[in-house]
Amino acid sequence: MTGALLIILLTCAFLGAILLLLPRLSPRRYFFAITVPPEFRESDAARAAVRRYRVRVGAATAAALAAAWFAMAAGNAVSAAFAPMIPVVAGLAAFLLERAKVRRIAPRPAVVPVEAQPAPGGEGLPRWTILGAGPFLLPVATALYLRAHWDEIPDSFPVHWGANGEPNGWAAKTFRGVYGAPLFGAGLLVLIAILGLAMYYGSRHGPVRRPMLAMLIGVMYLIGLAFSSVGLMPLVHIPAAVLLIPFAAFLVFLLAWSRRAGGDATGEATPDECWILGGIYYNRNDPALFVQKRFGVGYTVNFGNRRSWVLLGVLAGGIAALVVGLLW
Repeated sequence: MTGALLIILLTCAFLGAILLLLPRLSPRRYFFAITVPPEFRESDAARAAVRRYRVRVGAATAAALAAAWFAMAAGNAVSAAFAPMIPVVAGLAAFLLERAKVRRIAPRPAVVPVEAQPAPGGEGLPRWTILGAGPFLLPVATALYLRAHWDEIPDSFPVHWGANGEPNGWAAKTFRGVYGAPLFGAGLLVLIAILGLAMYYGSRHGPVRRPMLAMLIGVMYLIGLAFSSVGLMPLVHIPAAVLLIPFAAFLVFLLAWSRRAGGDATGEATPDECWILGGIYYNRNDPALFVQKRFGVGYTVNFGNRRSWVLLGVLAGGIAALVVGLLW
């Protein structure tokens, strides 16, 4: 089994596992992104819906694994790379199918209008958010280290390795080639910090508000570690497997926490009619910039709020500027 095939198979299995858990990764208020009474989740109709959904997702995941295996065996690596899309597309279709059925059969509880709910924001940042400054020290330290050892950097150095461990990508000893990775990482950290602050102050107070801010800080540490490690490649080769360990551990922790937190949280009350396909929220009457997701744990943008488009424009423009700066 080649390294590329192993990565594709693991990706298929990971995506399939997340999709299988998706109906239970939601607050008690929601079931397949529809507002329901808490007791409905334990009804025979709900169990049947989850069972049908998981059968479809399980079959799609098995088909994806088989498709990837046979495609690689036939030497068609491009087709194999698209195999992880099979459980994603099938899972989305199965989710929407069950959502339509739940909409028809589930009783509708009364929902407090968003206009009558507490305003977004309302409290300052927790003291522990000072830890968010830590990730910025990683690219700074990397850049200082590279500057101190500039004479030791070869004129050309590897920056990418193939599945066989041999280098297949090179960079030159230029300002962009040496400092590009830590600078890109620092810029990305700034954008994530902006997103975290906007999420915290633009959402209503809820049980997942502070934990999600903590999760974003954790993501910042992972990104800082990744780009700092890449930045050290002119002097030190850090195997990709070493970097995958903290990322894999974080993903497992996030999935476990999401399953527990999703089932325990009540969920933010928002109108069903303002949700498109259960995942896109559009409500001009809601002052919140971010609202709690109906499946999974975390927040999503209120596209009916004009400020959300300004924020998305800033983030998209920032990413575009980083990419252009790295390429040019």
